[in-house]
Amino acid sequence: MIGAAFRVMWISLIRDRAALTMAFVLPTVIFVIFAAIFSGAIGDRIRIHLGLADLAGTPTTERLMKALEADPSLRVTRLPERDLAGIVAAVRRGDVDVALVIRSDLAAPAAGAASEQPVVLVESPAKALATPIALGQLQRVLNEALPDVVLSRVVADVERSGKIGADERAFLDEAFAEQRAKKEPFSFASLVERRSTAEGAANERVRYYAGAITAVFLLFAAMQGAMSLTEERATGLADRLMAGPGGLGVIVLGKFAFLTVQGVAQAGLIFAAAALLYGVEIGPHWPAFLVTCALVSAMAAGLALAACAAAATRQQAHLASTFGVLLLSAVGGSMVPRFLMPPWLQQAGWFTPNAWAIEAYQGALGDGLIAALPALSVMTTIAVLSLISALLLVTPRRRQKKFT
Repeated sequence: MIGAAFRVMWISLIRDRAALTMAFVLPTVIFVIFAAIFSGAIGDRIRIHLGLADLAGTPTTERLMKALEADPSLRVTRLPERDLAGIVAAVRRGDVDVALVIRSDLAAPAAGAASEQPVVLVESPAKALATPIALGQLQRVLNEALPDVVLSRVVADVERSGKIGADERAFLDEAFAEQRAKKEPFSFASLVERRSTAEGAANERVRYYAGAITAVFLLFAAMQGAMSLTEERATGLADRLMAGPGGLGVIVLGKFAFLTVQGVAQAGLIFAAAALLYGVEIGPHWPAFLVTCALVSAMAAGLALAACAAAATRQQAHLASTFGVLLLSAVGGSMVPRFLMPPWLQQAGWFTPNAWAIEAYQGALGDGLIAALPALSVMTTIAVLSLISALLLVTPRRRQKKFT
């Protein structure tokens, strides 16, 4: 009977071409789209559209403009507007995400002269994330491309405090200009060395989203397959299946086996696309990867069967398959990485299957089976408990039918 249930679900799937496409083609397509979106929206590849306007037109401001235009992490457009009001209107229209207006020379003014901030940042509340990115990139470009200008403003502050005189300031400014002319690096501009945890050429950012999208689609696909339990009860087929050897219990086991195999195939397709299109490495840890795929699929199948066994009507099962899966996916990090969430929501994510699936894939493909063992153990427990719950939930229905 287990094999028969498996075969029935397989035949139903291959005869429905739309369902077959949605089961095996759609997950890969959605993954490719999400990977393209989020690989450029998280990390060092965020490229905001920055508008620039140089109202001062001095050699120093032109150096800054060219340095910002040459920065590969920015999409820069020189705005034609020549007044601050026009630039504010351009940002409000959405021509650029944020704008930097250079309204006076960047060099420090002479002692006693009136001064104002030489750079004005025009921001839009609808694109608040662009503001800290623009400020950070501006500070970095100033330190790397115009360190002499930055130091000259520091020296001007020291002069205003009365610690040095005009002659000392002129001497320091000249020394800074000479060092820049010799193209000698300023030590404060290179205080930080960046060191990544990435090993080899593997694309770890896309690897994260491959696991995240896999968790979502395995849950959706398992819920759609497990919904046949509610259909069988609604059509009266469950009454006839109860008379077979093992009753509904073996039918549930057959469905569990089919959904697990289907999930492994779906996960394999998603990660195959990740490997071919984005260079995600699977080969070095393929045994751990296969174990992870099997347990993630089993966990999704068990949860789906338990949810559909508990649902009294198809409408209840449908709500669980949509709102329930979306809620778990959102909290578990399948839609937005959990490190971007509030601390309490990050902790709540550990109560979702998605978080453990992502953790398992990260550990298995990063450091191997040993690193993934904690997550694999949790998923095994969830799969077993969910399957037992599904079996227990269909048993009372069988007994109740007998007595009635």
